Amino acid sequence: MKKLFPIALMVAGIALALFGINTFQESTASVSFLGLDINASDESGQTTAILYLVLGGISLVAGYLMYRK
Repeated sequence: MKKLFPIALMVAGIALALFGINTFQESTASVSFLGLDINASDESGQTTAILYLVLGGISLVAGYLMYRK
């Protein structure tokens, strides 16, 4: 039972990191039309994605440290 919470924390960290990567990729788009490259990005989407990545990393490290102890 002691090891269940750290494992759940690590799984949640991986899920948050994957969700952050997916959100970051969806917040940017590019179109090529007649030789012109047009890029569009959603800054709030990128900020949210970075937040997910940071929280996922913290959760993963915290779960690892708790599991190791």
